[in-house]
Amino acid sequence: MRKRYYLSFDMDDPRHREAEALLADQGSRQRTECVVSGLLAAKQADHIERIIRQAVSEELKILQCRPSPLLADASDETQLADLPDSLIHALDEI
Repeated sequence: MRKRYYLSFDMDDPRHREAEALLADQGSRQRTECVVSGLLAAKQADHIERIIRQAVSEELKILQCRPSPLLADASDETQLADLPDSLIHALDEI
């Protein structure tokens, strides 16, 4: 059984013009397959995006954005006096 749909394009809308041109470039027998493939690809992309967003959100909740152990201990900060003179004045030579 076949079901028919009729499409209309708003030629004032650049997106519609582009879509119509792409569809017109298809052979008359490939247009249905082009529309089917496009719709299914869009649905799959949306599904994949939702899965990725959910996974990233769950991982961010687990991490809880704790400070790095290297940055947490301020007493270990390197002071300017701890650097060798050659490094302190390296930019002066450029």
